[in-house]
Amino acid sequence: MSYLTPLRSDLKLSIILSLLEGKKKLAELGEETKTRETTILHVLKELDQLDLIKKVEGTYQLTSLGVLEAQICKGCYQSFNVLEKYKEFWLTHDLSAIPPTLLMKIGDLYESELVKSTRVELQKVHETGLDMLRASKTIIGVSPIVHHDHTIAVAEVLNQGGKVILIVTPEVLEMTNQTDKNPEETSKLIRDGSLQIYLNNCLKFSLTITEKTWALGLFNLDGEYDYTADLRGSGEEGLEWGQQLFRDALKKSTKI
Repeated sequence: MSYLTPLRSDLKLSIILSLLEGKKKLAELGEETKTRETTILHVLKELDQLDLIKKVEGTYQLTSLGVLEAQICKGCYQSFNVLEKYKEFWLTHDLSAIPPTLLMKIGDLYESELVKSTRVELQKVHETGLDMLRASKTIIGVSPIVHHDHTIAVAEVLNQGGKVILIVTPEVLEMTNQTDKNPEETSKLIRDGSLQIYLNNCLKFSLTITEKTWALGLFNLDGEYDYTADLRGSGEEGLEWGQQLFRDALKKSTKI
């Protein structure tokens, strides 16, 4: 028995992923896959012989083994898609700071898009990133870099009653303190817990997580941060992936 069988056929994969959502009738599978029922029946027979599905009262559903197989296939399919779709992004950036466990779950970033600055829109990544911050009430971030506009956007969120948790390098903290026009208010926000700041001497990625969106920025292979490209998304799996990456960085950071 080959557990990769569904991955070798688009139709098999579509059917097994459809059944992962719940039991389906033959007509429903035909409508979803835009395939003749006779063709689907042939595939269902193969999956039945592999003990991946069973027919119960006129509907098809996954066996316990089939559920495991479908979950594995879903993860593989999404990972392959993310790798292929953003091949250049992964190929030209430093991934050493991302834990192996999260690299193995890269498919969780399936619902994402690559935002890139262009010759026509030089500030696209920067400006859309600001929009993301200003539209949020809660910000969780990892930042090895600092920009005055971002500092202002974070301050606006805090002034509106929001909550911000940041992991920054000592250099970023020092530069931010130098431009802080109201240090007493900042200290108050830290005391009441609205603003939490952690220090980390070695940050090799940037990360922003809000209530519904996430953004990942990386360093180029030459060690320079890439201001021209961010991977962003809004799916639940991507948000959880980002939160796990944040928690990993938090373990290596010190609260101030």
